[in-house]
Amino acid sequence: MATESRLEGCVSIVTGARGVIGSGIARELAAAGSDVVIQTEHDANRSTEVTDPKRTRALVDEIEGMGRDAMPVNCDVASADQVTAMVEETLETFGRLDVLVNNAGIVRVSRVEEMPEAEWDLVMDVNVKGMFLCSRAAIPHLRESAGSIINNGSIASFGGAAGLAHYCSSKHAVIGLTKALALELAEDDVTVNAICPGIVDTPMWSEVLAPDPEQYEATIRQKIPLRRDQTPEDMGRLAVFLATNRNVTGEAVKVDGGITSSAT
Repeated sequence: MATESRLEGCVSIVTGARGVIGSGIARELAAAGSDVVIQTEHDANRSTEVTDPKRTRALVDEIEGMGRDAMPVNCDVASADQVTAMVEETLETFGRLDVLVNNAGIVRVSRVEEMPEAEWDLVMDVNVKGMFLCSRAAIPHLRESAGSIINNGSIASFGGAAGLAHYCSSKHAVIGLTKALALELAEDDVTVNAICPGIVDTPMWSEVLAPDPEQYEATIRQKIPLRRDQTPEDMGRLAVFLATNRNVTGEAVKVDGGITSSAT
C-alpha cells in the first residue's frame, strides 16, 4: 500500500517505459519500493523513441538491482485485447495493481491542411485512446488497492503550436480525461492526476522538434525561465508524490521550469 512517500509492496504499470521519460518514472517508482511492469511498444512506427530491446533489458536489470521485480510486456496500448492481456498478466504475476502510469505517447509534425487522416488517427490512438483503454482495464484492480492513475500530459496541454494540431489536441484531451476520471473514481479512493513535462531531452525534441543541438540549447535559453531543461527524474519524483499523496486528485502539474508561467 502507498504510504507517505513510499510504495513498499506496490505494483505499478508504466506504459512507454522504454522511452526516456517512461524509464525515469519506472526507476523512481522502483526506488520508492514498487515492482514495475514495463510496457513496450510492439510497433516501432507507433513510437518516437528508440526501440532497441537492449534498453528494456538495461532497465529491468537496473530495477532488479534495487531489489524490486520488473516485468517487460509487449503491448499495443491502442488495442483493447492487448491492454486487457497486459493487466491480466500483471495480476497473475504480482497479484495486485496499485499504480497505472499512462506515459506512452507519440508526436508527429504536419500542418492541418497537409495532414493525412491516418496520422491524426495514429496520434489520437496512442496518446488518448491508449490512456482510455489502459485506465478502463486497470480501474477494477485500482479500486481494490485504493490506487492511482497518473497520465502524461504536456505543456502542449495548455496551448497550441503550428504543425502540432494533432499532438496539442491529444494533450488537451489528456487533461479532460484526467479531471473527469478523478471525479468518477473519487468515491473509490482512487486518485487521478497528470504530469505535464516541459522540455526534456527525448527523441521528440532531439529528433523531431529541435534536431540541431544548438537549436535545442537556444530553445532552452529562450523559453525556460530557469534556463535548464527538465529531466526524466523530475517526472519520476512527481509520479511518486502523486501516487503517495492521497489528497491530491484531478490535478495537472506542470514541470517546465516556468515556461507556462511566463506565457502571455
